[in-house]
Amino acid sequence: MARFPFISAVFVLLLVTNVRRGLCTVQDKRILPGSSDALINLPEFRQTHYVSNGARVPSDVMAELGVNQLLSAADLQTGFFQKVREFLGSVVDHAGAESTPALDMPRLRQDGLKLLQDLELWDPQEPGQIDLEEMAEAVGKEMRQFVGIQAWRNVSANCLNNTLQFFDDASTGLPYARQMISSDGELINVDSVLNLNPVSLGNVEMCQSVKQWNPDAPYKTQYCNLAYTFAPDVYLSPVIGLCFPANCTVDDLQHLFQPVQVIGLYIDVSCLGPYPWEPWAIVTVCILCFFLLLVTMGTVYHVMIHQRIQASMTKVTACVEERVEGQSDENSIQKVDIELQYSGSETASVVVKKDLEANGHAAHHNNGFVDNEGNAADSKETSSHSQIIRSHDKAAKQKMKIFGLLDNIMMGFSSIHNGSKILNTEPTAGNLGVLNGIRVISMWWIILGHTVSFMGGYVDNMSYAASTMPKSFLFSAVANANLSVDTFFFLSGLLLTYLTLKHLKKANGRLNWFLFYLHRFIRITPAYMVSVAIFASLAIHFGQGPGKRRLFEAAADACRKNWWTNLLYINNLYPFPGELGQQCMGWSWYLANDMQFFVISPVIIYLLYKNAKWGMGLIMTLCLASFGVTAYIAAYYGAGVGFFPDYNNNTVVVYGSTGVDIIYGKPYCRIPAYLVGVVFGYIFYKVQGRPFKMSKCLNLFMWFLSTAVGLSVVYGIYREELIGSFPLYAAVLYNVFARPAFVTAVGWVSFSCLVGYGGPVNALLSWGFWAPLSRITFGAYLLHPIIIYTIYTSAKALYHFTYMQWVCLFLANLVLAYAAAFVLSIGVEGPVMALEKALLGGGARSKKN
Repeated sequence: MARFPFISAVFVLLLVTNVRRGLCTVQDKRILPGSSDALINLPEFRQTHYVSNGARVPSDVMAELGVNQLLSAADLQTGFFQKVREFLGSVVDHAGAESTPALDMPRLRQDGLKLLQDLELWDPQEPGQIDLEEMAEAVGKEMRQFVGIQAWRNVSANCLNNTLQFFDDASTGLPYARQMISSDGELINVDSVLNLNPVSLGNVEMCQSVKQWNPDAPYKTQYCNLAYTFAPDVYLSPVIGLCFPANCTVDDLQHLFQPVQVIGLYIDVSCLGPYPWEPWAIVTVCILCFFLLLVTMGTVYHVMIHQRIQASMTKVTACVEERVEGQSDENSIQKVDIELQYSGSETASVVVKKDLEANGHAAHHNNGFVDNEGNAADSKETSSHSQIIRSHDKAAKQKMKIFGLLDNIMMGFSSIHNGSKILNTEPTAGNLGVLNGIRVISMWWIILGHTVSFMGGYVDNMSYAASTMPKSFLFSAVANANLSVDTFFFLSGLLLTYLTLKHLKKANGRLNWFLFYLHRFIRITPAYMVSVAIFASLAIHFGQGPGKRRLFEAAADACRKNWWTNLLYINNLYPFPGELGQQCMGWSWYLANDMQFFVISPVIIYLLYKNAKWGMGLIMTLCLASFGVTAYIAAYYGAGVGFFPDYNNNTVVVYGSTGVDIIYGKPYCRIPAYLVGVVFGYIFYKVQGRPFKMSKCLNLFMWFLSTAVGLSVVYGIYREELIGSFPLYAAVLYNVFARPAFVTAVGWVSFSCLVGYGGPVNALLSWGFWAPLSRITFGAYLLHPIIIYTIYTSAKALYHFTYMQWVCLFLANLVLAYAAAFVLSIGVEGPVMALEKALLGGGARSKKN
């Protein structure tokens, strides 16, 4: 049923938005208010009833316009708008009896012509086509009396004066007014309806250049978007670009167009121009400037100070070792080595000479340390000198600790240091480099899918794209790009299990679980929250475009309400069941799931370490429970797959919306892919470093099987016909088993490469080129939707979808996403990780050692 209000709104809006053109083609004709016989000449009205700036239209003006006659006239109930309402009601009633509605084009045409006949715009007895100019003129008269009297009560005098002057000047054909009209969008063009995207932006630059091209124009102009909807959450709604006087505020335009209820119950007006800097945006800029200051300080420290400290510490270390060798304590060297290994860093600190010159008994100094001379026969003096030496050594080592900690922190802020670590292409230890290739390719797949899916409201030939792409067999890889998210779940479970089991083995089953959780939270949250702040407050300032305010203001509202759910990683569960498009950073549902899986992972991993059978039993139990829950939800709500629509409307019956997230972002439906990764992580842990032999036949068979499974999941649901060709039971099975089956195939690829049976696939996926990109994949995931939305909403004209343009946009999004991710990594991730390592990781390791 959602289609019919949408189509009805398009039909009526394409008439209403021609009011301006209808009025301007009347030339010097007079306007008929209501059913009164009185005629009002527009220029005379303007001369008589203009009001001063800042005032409102007085009530006596409304009375002279005939408002009392209009409100009591019978044709207000039986006139144009009442007939249009009846027409729309007939369309909805015809469709309402069908569970899967479809337009009855003959009946729609019949009702539409009857409407025109009732309005005396078309006579079936007269040959010829409908006179659209006459229709526009009639609509203009009706809208003038309705809108002009009812809505202009609350329009400011500045806006009203210029608007009335526009109508007057347009009727006389002044160039500036004609330019304003020419820059308007055209919803009268039926192509916008047939292409399933009733958005007509018009010419933005032409509207903005009215005063520049016509110096005699009485006012400056602004470009605005007008959108009417029957529900606040309608994705595609009729939108038209209109040119208005610059002193008309958004509130003025809201009052001007709000009363036209027949077009829609909700209105959205946004005007193109500099966006005001709100407090949250200023706070975000301050936070980013703070990180920039830290990075600048760290980089300057790295270039100007760090190398000198390194050289000095080399001398200090040599002297300390030389001094220790002369002492009787056999373990002193080991103690000094432990002290020098603070925080596992390769850098050290300098000890200033004056710190070692506190005692005047030293004869002279050698490289900053005391070199005693004199008679060693006096045992008391020798003992005194030994105590002084030990005191100096202790002070030196304490200074080395302090300066070493500061050096670690400052180097962690250095963009050169962090950048060099990111760009390092050395092979990963343990032949795990294959995971880098899998991670990067999966991220590219996500960006590819989002490049297409986010384009929906920004192309002028959506009908062509929607009808052509689903029929393309190869395009199934793009339609199923969401499978790449399950690859990330798989990799997360694999690496966490593998590394944790190795640590447990090395530490005899001991692990600081508090630091286990704290490290994860610190590792992810700062970059995540910075991305949320950029999306909610700064992205709207990145360029200007017709669609920017509507999208990013909605994003800001969502983030102001629910940002705390992102911070607690429960945004996929609250509010329940929720909609992905209404979350703060809708794509962050993945991070919530991944953190929730991480929270419960210690129970599984510790069981695997203590008793593999119990651990595998728990994994199987969780998988079976997830399969059962997903199957029930998919069957009850008739969840579709791929391009196939839902099989029933139970989501609407239960939750009142078709966009409710019942499966996609829910942890109890997505955990199997993560658990498959846990299983492969345990296998990697058991196999790593041990010889593994496998016959060529078995290896080829497993490669063939995994390839077949992966391709079946991606392309197996392809059907040329989308209605009735894929039964519900098949959709349920696909929803339940497709994702774990796909990551199992990916798991075999990684395992085969690990044990040396990957061949050219291993060579490709372990290529050093992937390593730097793999390190900034997290940032690319956070930022790439912001970049895509910024590009699309900044466009001042609709895109025309072609495969070549799509490829170009994908490459642009890919490059910009990784460039932004690199900046985020060296500016936020790197410093935070270095600070956490210096304050928590290093200290903990030193005490443990």
